[in-house]
Amino acid sequence: MELKGLSGGLYQPLSFEDIKTIHEASLTILEKIGITFESGLDQTIDMLENNGAIVDRDRARVFFPKDMAMAQAQKAPEQVILYSRDGENDLDLTQHRVYLGTGGAAIKILDLETGDARPSTLRDQYQLARLVDALNNIHFFVRPCIPTDIPETAYDVNSFFACLKGTQKHFMAGAINEESFLRVFDLASMIAGGSEKLKENPFISIVACFAISPLKLCTQSTLIMQEAVRHRIPVALSSAPMAGSTSPMTMAGTLAQLHAEQLAGIVICQLTRPEAPILYGGIPGMANLRDLGYLGGAVEFGMMNAAIHQLAHHIKVPNYKSILSANQSNPNRVSVSRVGIPVSSSQPH
Repeated sequence: MELKGLSGGLYQPLSFEDIKTIHEASLTILEKIGITFESGLDQTIDMLENNGAIVDRDRARVFFPKDMAMAQAQKAPEQVILYSRDGENDLDLTQHRVYLGTGGAAIKILDLETGDARPSTLRDQYQLARLVDALNNIHFFVRPCIPTDIPETAYDVNSFFACLKGTQKHFMAGAINEESFLRVFDLASMIAGGSEKLKENPFISIVACFAISPLKLCTQSTLIMQEAVRHRIPVALSSAPMAGSTSPMTMAGTLAQLHAEQLAGIVICQLTRPEAPILYGGIPGMANLRDLGYLGGAVEFGMMNAAIHQLAHHIKVPNYKSILSANQSNPNRVSVSRVGIPVSSSQPH
């Protein structure tokens, strides 16, 4: 059975009134509470202020008037296509289509020869990309592990090279800094046959963890996010509030905070480059109140992930959601994995 592009959005935990209530609460958060920011974002903050945001530099806080926030959100394209290199696996994010991918940042991998866990390598990334390339029901590739055998400063360009060598499918990953992203962009441009060809059919995209929950902009990731959209590379706007720890305990409160963070990211991207291709990238989670560990398998986790698709759908922005799991049983095996699911939110409610 071909699973590519099946229609999703069938489970809708929020009523239309619930969606409107959370959306309005998020706009109020942006207008009355605002977003704080790390140092080093002077040009970004100036850009926001010049376009209608209210900036309190003494408190390092930006307030987004509701009309200003929604005017920019409406510039975000309803359709984003995550292109493949061969044209056989383009992901058209319209009509609630659902696609599955890999992902994560594990630092260890289970060796098939020895059966033991060992540090992951660049070759592991290449081999995993080859595997994904052959699996019909995995539609895009996010690197599942980190190459611990090369310097951290060399991660990005080498990872992109190894993974693009292994698969023709769309490849998505993060970047360490702006310079590293530009090296990746140059590499992908050479593969595409020029930067303009890459911009027309981007077969790479960037995951930018721009938000430090609650309600704070990360300097490094925000600058990477802006650099990517300037080059017309799609960006998944990652924010990951955890109920009971970095967001309110209630699901509704966590969703309102997450939606506010997403709207802030959308505004920044659209002011940086109007009609920039972006994906709503909320990752709502929960804390175990016994030890504040991450509860990736909680029932509420699934409910909130379905709800954020409804919220993305409400503002007509395609949705990228991540299902995270963490190995908490053995502290000596620290790993995080992600299953990415781009789904369209561009159809009218």
